[in-house]
Amino acid sequence: MHIADDKFAQLDPLGAAKLLAEALRKENADLILTGLQSDDHGFGQTGVLIAALLDLPHATIIMQIEVQDKKMRLKRELEAGWFQHIECPLPAVLSIQSGINKVRYATLKGIMAAKKKEIAVITGESLGPNTSATQKIEKIYVPTKTKKTEFLTGSAKEIATKLEILVVTEQRQGKWNNASFETLAAAQKMAEDTGGAVSALVLGKGVTNFADELSGKNVAEVLLVEHDLLEAYTPDGYCLALQQAIASTKPQLVLFPHTYQVRDFAPKLAAMLGKGMIADCVGYRKDADKLVFIRQMFQGKTVADVTFNGDGPWFASFQSGAFRADLLTAHPSGKAPVNKINVELKAEQIRTKPLELFKEAKSAVDLTQAPVIVSIGRGIKAPENIPQAEALAKAIGGEIAASRPICDEGWLPMERQVGSSGQTVAPKLYLALGISGAIQHVVGMKGARTIVAINKDQNAPIFEIADYGVVGDIFEIMPALTEALEKAKS
Repeated sequence: MHIADDKFAQLDPLGAAKLLAEALRKENADLILTGLQSDDHGFGQTGVLIAALLDLPHATIIMQIEVQDKKMRLKRELEAGWFQHIECPLPAVLSIQSGINKVRYATLKGIMAAKKKEIAVITGESLGPNTSATQKIEKIYVPTKTKKTEFLTGSAKEIATKLEILVVTEQRQGKWNNASFETLAAAQKMAEDTGGAVSALVLGKGVTNFADELSGKNVAEVLLVEHDLLEAYTPDGYCLALQQAIASTKPQLVLFPHTYQVRDFAPKLAAMLGKGMIADCVGYRKDADKLVFIRQMFQGKTVADVTFNGDGPWFASFQSGAFRADLLTAHPSGKAPVNKINVELKAEQIRTKPLELFKEAKSAVDLTQAPVIVSIGRGIKAPENIPQAEALAKAIGGEIAASRPICDEGWLPMERQVGSSGQTVAPKLYLALGISGAIQHVVGMKGARTIVAINKDQNAPIFEIADYGVVGDIFEIMPALTEALEKAKS
């Protein structure tokens, strides 16, 4: 099936999903598979939105599928080396993570047979009228360089009234996701720029202590949503609960940290309210009478200014590292009020069953929480050279990480990968050793407060974003740095 429509390229994620959903509705498929990014200009929402429009259960970032009768057991990837098994009924929509399998190339016989297959061409008009877009890309442009590298030489929609902002925070297994505080810092800055007010929401079961902690931040109020069916995360449960909370509080803007969990449910929540969502933003600005959200496109090679159309509530998420959690301000009078919101949920409304959380490697690490990261690239040359970098990381009190080629080779586990298909980090110090600076890697680490790059090639792209650069051989500099650090300790 080929949906052929010149307007398709201009549609926002919700509009694109509506066309796809209408085409898929007639197929009555048991299982619909989508990618994570490319279906909608990198907004990464297509699968979740299709599921919402077809009223089907869904799961995202899937690494393994086992089908038994009319039920599936799925392996879903979470951040920092964590995974979760989920039971999901059929029919359903799944968004597939890269690396789920190895590409199986077609045989010549298969290619010839495929050529004989009919391609059904479907026009957008034949699928019925499409509603107006909920958001608009104002422009796409190459980001301007904001840093000047210091090379080290030597031996070694419209705001007419007060903007009400609601931040949906995230916690799991009794711990905060630090990205929640980064998003809260973004909301505080927005409120300062627009004369608005910020509220923070926490949901789950037995999460009163989280609400109390949030009340110490500079927010107008903390909203507490508790229910037995919210003890474990499910997209159905979270969407139904938040839909009721938003209807009760009526915010104009709802913000989320751009986590794997948020990617799993927030687009569906927005679609349930007939709204669009601008996901994975790296910043914003107030332009006259409107908010402009800034997000990366095409693996970070360009950025786009995106605005909302129509009335709120509007939905947006901020990329990890886009704002600094340490700039979050405390409540001026000590504590904000904590107000409980009662929601109605029924067990039969929740169609997926979350199972155990697990890690596959004992060395799994959450790089997003690391204050110092020592990262290696192709310049490390061979796996037997990695201990030198690990010794430097130990001496400096940091975590070892790598660009994708190192992890693809199996020299370091995948949870150590930084970049567009790995973790997005924002440490206080990022030491890049032998990393050229491919855009796929840079998008995952350029939020670091201080970037130090060491590379033989003075023209390496990594120096375009580095604060300090050393042109030299990492095999000379790594041991020298390690020795200096050890001496300083003693």
